[in-house]
Amino acid sequence: MKKIKVCYVISSLSNQGPPNVLYNIVKYIDFSRFDVFIITMVEEQKISRIEDFKALPIKVIQMSPNKTLLPLAMYRTLKKNVELIDPDILHTHCPRSMFLVPFLPKKYKKMETVHIYPGIQQKVMYGNIKGQFVIWLSHFFTKRMDLPIACSESVAQSYWDEQHYKMKAIPNGSSLSLWKYDKEQKAKLRKELGLKDDVKYFIFIGRFSQEKNPDMIIRAFEELKDDRIGLLLLGNGELYDELKKHETENLKMPGFKSNIYDYLKASDYYISASDVEGLANTLLESMTVGLPCVLSDIPSHKEVLSKAKQTIGYTFNNKDMNGLKNAIHDILKIDENCTRIYIQSLFDKYYTAQKMSESYQKAYIDLVNNL
Repeated sequence: MKKIKVCYVISSLSNQGPPNVLYNIVKYIDFSRFDVFIITMVEEQKISRIEDFKALPIKVIQMSPNKTLLPLAMYRTLKKNVELIDPDILHTHCPRSMFLVPFLPKKYKKMETVHIYPGIQQKVMYGNIKGQFVIWLSHFFTKRMDLPIACSESVAQSYWDEQHYKMKAIPNGSSLSLWKYDKEQKAKLRKELGLKDDVKYFIFIGRFSQEKNPDMIIRAFEELKDDRIGLLLLGNGELYDELKKHETENLKMPGFKSNIYDYLKASDYYISASDVEGLANTLLESMTVGLPCVLSDIPSHKEVLSKAKQTIGYTFNNKDMNGLKNAIHDILKIDENCTRIYIQSLFDKYYTAQKMSESYQKAYIDLVNNL
């Protein structure tokens, strides 16, 4: 049987959302049926996963490892590399690739993973006027793909509600293994990470940016003034330096960390106040440890909670500080042991990387066969 050539096109392989989703797709792909190529478009950031990708039986091509090309040069270089590979499918994972790949010859089947519904994030990144133009471009090019895939049911639903455009959903998945709770290991990790034994820790993982609202979470904990609870905020971004000034004995901000799994195992609850998410990888990763959650009431958060038949977390309106503080108080009353096991069972049923990868592989086969 002839293998299907899949070529992924992405800005870089930095250690963040879309590249991590891509890694989880490729890690579990059936290499007896697929030949895999990845083209990156700009130089790698300091925190990159390129070596993880190169360890897989795939070919990684860096179009411009040392500088960012101008748009026309970028398109020409991309076209040249694609012609050399001659793939069956081009699968985009970032705005750059989404804007350029549709101009390549029609003989290549074109896919896109829509990692977030265009809107708030684009306005935060580019400003209102430029952001609105980027939003329009995103919708325009997404609708010209042979097969756009939403990273969650809620993103697909948003496209239907707002654009009257039907889109297939393949929810993100995590490759972290389920952690078998170990009290001694947790205590050891807390000691290594400088955390207290007698404090219940909430963990935030993400960019310190306006749409993630880490400042709201910090303010809530400061107003609660409860020594029994603590807050861990992992990540970096434009708000980090200013918010770092709020660090206390119970409010830790260690910055970006690669050993997120250790911090999750050392924590008790997951917390997010985001304005928008496609389907947060960090939320799924917290489920492998079985952490109950406090979440803003955005569609993708409610999507995850809707899978549960029992309470695994509480939502709040992220414009309502009292709502957040009440949710923090409520989650402290939950039965952690029973909830942990149930959350892990939900993860295993819906959100493993292997399940996600298998769904993408079926989509590739169907697309090539025009099904």
